[in-house]
Amino acid sequence: MHAPETPTPGGHARPPATALPLRLLLRFADAAFEQRFLRHYVAYYFRFAQASLVLGIVLIAGDYLVDCLAHRGDGANLLRLTLAVPVLLAGLAYSLQPRWRRHWQPVMAGFIVTAALCLFVILQRLDAEGGAGLTSWVGVLNFTFLQFYCFVVLGVQFRYALVSGLAILAAFEVALWGHEALTLREAAYWSYHVGTLFILASGIGWWREFVLRKEFMARAELDDSRAAAELRAQLLAHYDEITGLPNRRLFGELAATALERARRGARGCAVLHAEIDRFGSIDDVYGHGQGDAVLAIVAQRVRSMIRGGDLAALAPVADEDGVVARLGDNAFSVLVTDLDSQERAALVAQRLQAAIRQPVELAGRARPLLLTASFGIALCPGDAQDVAGLMRCAELAARAAKAAGGARHQFFDEALNARSRERALLETELRHAIEAGQLCLHYQPKVDARNGRIVGAEALVRWQHPERGLIPPGRFIALAEESGLIVPLTDWVLHAACASQRRWAEAGLRPLPLSVNLPAVSLVDSRLADQLDELMMVHGLEPSCLVLELTETMLMRDVNTAVEVLERLRARGYGLSLDDFGTGYSSLSYLNRLPMTEVKIDRAFVTDVARGGRDGALAAAIITLGSELGLQVVAEGVETEEQSAFLLGRGCVLQQGYLFSRPVPAAAFERLLARGTAREPEPEACA
Repeated sequence: MHAPETPTPGGHARPPATALPLRLLLRFADAAFEQRFLRHYVAYYFRFAQASLVLGIVLIAGDYLVDCLAHRGDGANLLRLTLAVPVLLAGLAYSLQPRWRRHWQPVMAGFIVTAALCLFVILQRLDAEGGAGLTSWVGVLNFTFLQFYCFVVLGVQFRYALVSGLAILAAFEVALWGHEALTLREAAYWSYHVGTLFILASGIGWWREFVLRKEFMARAELDDSRAAAELRAQLLAHYDEITGLPNRRLFGELAATALERARRGARGCAVLHAEIDRFGSIDDVYGHGQGDAVLAIVAQRVRSMIRGGDLAALAPVADEDGVVARLGDNAFSVLVTDLDSQERAALVAQRLQAAIRQPVELAGRARPLLLTASFGIALCPGDAQDVAGLMRCAELAARAAKAAGGARHQFFDEALNARSRERALLETELRHAIEAGQLCLHYQPKVDARNGRIVGAEALVRWQHPERGLIPPGRFIALAEESGLIVPLTDWVLHAACASQRRWAEAGLRPLPLSVNLPAVSLVDSRLADQLDELMMVHGLEPSCLVLELTETMLMRDVNTAVEVLERLRARGYGLSLDDFGTGYSSLSYLNRLPMTEVKIDRAFVTDVARGGRDGALAAAIITLGSELGLQVVAEGVETEEQSAFLLGRGCVLQQGYLFSRPVPAAAFERLLARGTAREPEPEACA
């Protein structure tokens, strides 16, 4: 389904559209716009024309009464009522018939000619009876009235008024030159005057219509721009601007209609929710313009794969069996009706997946992009009965498919629903926990393995839930990153870590560097260094007492920006630790560029290090590399004496793990600091 093309304002394309050539018979270059003007013209002047007919009847009746009083009435005077008035009454009656109004202008022009001929007959009769007719100023006065009535008062178009005016002029000239009582000189004299009056009246009539047309052009442009803006607003309210697909709102309306038809026909249906895997990297690398182009291509492919997918009109059509919409940055939803099994729904998902997998060519890129998508499928009536429920279930299933690695489809089940409710509840509680002080820090010592002396520590956040007890970070850190709570959470950890350092210093405990993990969003925050400096000032600490731990994967997202931020932090004296080394990109060129002070060997390489083999060789290589680059090397996850001895024998003296101490609360760690050596105390609750 796609959005209809946005029409040119006014519904017509008008290139030199509203061009108005300066010619005798005024007409717009665009025939459609000319017809639009004529409708406006008739609507504008119609009441004036009716009023002018009434005015003509009144004036003729007035002339009759005046002549009766002045000349006591005669046969010619009576002709005013018997000839001219019926003609004008017929014209008025014609104007009252709606079905005849489309021919109103030429007919009215014909009526005024007929009335003029009647008037000339009356004037000639007056001359014959010795009254004031054609041979006096009364004739010219009547001619003047008729011409201005034709060109100005009646309000017909100039082209029709010109024909009528010429007919009246011709009739008057014939009457003048054929009048027995007029000499040639007198006929020429009156002909000159009536000709001049005709030119004046026709010029005024032409200019009147020309000005009216110019005003109409300005008004039409304003109306068209307003109509186009309203149409665009309506389209944007219901359609996605990039892909032309319905948005969430219109999808709900269309899908509800299709779902109701399927329900009446006892047919099954399904909602498929598709999310393009790792789409954010396309925007990051190629820019949003190229990302939008990719979305448009994907939308076209999805639309073409759904049978009968064009549901732009809300009118129900019996054979429609698909609705496609774009719901988010990289998310599409499809309602497919007439599906009676999971197998058929899976076939639709596979067909859509195959379409999305087709290479996408981008301008300026030598190699095409290869995309995949995660599909969630919700069936009706099994999973939900309404559109909103089906969409929610399909989105949950798509999220589960993406979490499982992407490029697959997943059917909704109640377990997903339960996990979703649990996740939503946990997110709400975490937000409250940050504000209510339910978080605490545990500390795991870094130890000099040669003598067991504590030389540093890592601060690890824990959540002391009032009902669930102590919640480990694995359950809420990823949730905080997805929900945007990672920023306030990191702020809290930094404040708490600095406060601990200040408290230990005031208690007379030995100062040591404390490591804090930073999330990826911190590296794109230009205020990071200033915020850390402010923390140091508030708590009266030196930057060297804080070590910022970052993972390889986080740094590789934008190496240039990362190097710039890290160099600024290093110059101010903060320690920088590369966490989980060996599990990410492990690029030696990048490691050489990054201004780190410490590298940590991931526990994955430490677990089997005592057995030798590849893990031992890799661990030894990392230790040697770190030493050659002047970096402090720390081994994580040391749990046995054999592991510690192997690492110590390879030159890695700084170690961290359960062999020396688990992460412990503040009170327990302060006791370890007082002793100076690491011993594993019993687990305690947060202070």
